[in-house]
Amino acid sequence: MADLSATTQRHLFIDLFRTAVILLMLEGHVIRAFLSPYLQQMSLFQHHEFFHGLSAPAFLFGAGMTFVISTRKRWEEYHHWGKPLARRIGRFFLILSLGLMLHLPFFSLRKIVTYGTTADYLQLFQSDVLTCIGIGLLSLHAILFFFKNEKHFYGLVTATIGAVCLLTPFVWDIDMLGYLPLSLAQLMNSSHGSPFPLFPYVGFLYAGVIVSWEFLVAVHHGRQKLFMLKLAVIGASLIAAGMIFDALPIQLYPKYDFWYTSPNYFFIRLGVLMLTATGFWFISTKIHQPNDILTVLGRESLFVYVLHLIFLYGTAINDKINLRSFISANVGVGDVVGIFAAFTVAMFLLTLLWNYLKRTQFMLYRIVQFTVSYLFLYYFVTREF
Repeated sequence: MADLSATTQRHLFIDLFRTAVILLMLEGHVIRAFLSPYLQQMSLFQHHEFFHGLSAPAFLFGAGMTFVISTRKRWEEYHHWGKPLARRIGRFFLILSLGLMLHLPFFSLRKIVTYGTTADYLQLFQSDVLTCIGIGLLSLHAILFFFKNEKHFYGLVTATIGAVCLLTPFVWDIDMLGYLPLSLAQLMNSSHGSPFPLFPYVGFLYAGVIVSWEFLVAVHHGRQKLFMLKLAVIGASLIAAGMIFDALPIQLYPKYDFWYTSPNYFFIRLGVLMLTATGFWFISTKIHQPNDILTVLGRESLFVYVLHLIFLYGTAINDKINLRSFISANVGVGDVVGIFAAFTVAMFLLTLLWNYLKRTQFMLYRIVQFTVSYLFLYYFVTREF
């Protein structure tokens, strides 16, 4: 494997990209949660939905980019079972566990097992962004484990992107509950409520892997600017191709849904993400003394993602104590902007504190993690209802 100088450092443009994605996600979720239903019927809101709809693909795309940065440091160690691989796999299962926690129908293991209905289990095992990240990263490590040659690894990842994209309309046309266990069926499509199933969303994570890998190769050869210009051209070409193919009077699939399953829409969104990543790279080249405050939301994106959902929508743990319970879901534009600003500041301050503990008070950081996890598991296992 080539010794790439950029492997051991964080890249500012990726953190800027992920920070922007977090802000877009917070904005979209606050507006959806509180803006008047009447205003949500207006055309301007529909345009907003297109841009907010990029937040989940962008979150996955960013996770794919960081996967390569962190993986190349231990490339050889991940080819066999050992402490580094075990620790990483454990982290991915933690991500999946957090996703399950957010979907709990009841804050009681006994109640779920004893009284859980099919609807409850469909809710529990629905596939969301965390599920896509967890399953996607586990699958990438499985490929890496068996395909030790770098070109073979990235070749298979590239082929998987194409397969996921093109097969999505067929997969979404099948009720997977008739063929797979419920927990696996929920991963495949949205027939039973999964907001972000593996088809097509894991394709965005894999695409981030390829872009990041090619970027590191370009850095190694001192051609990162040329690579970014090429990435912009590829992104623009994907957008144009998606629009052109969608306009052609040719139908390859029995059922065609542009907004949910279309490969053309996948191309368009992927092209937008490539252009956006290019833009943040050029911005990053103008920042000579980056301030960590600018990127803390992006670097702690998992923390922000989980915490904002708990505070905003609530879970089985706090179904009565969350913003949706306290604020009317029928406010005007001015009020919703104010809510967004206040909520973002709160998330920012909590993230700063969390990042400070991680960097300077690591023992306390671990104690907080352990205490919260222990209390959650204790009450989840022991509560009857």
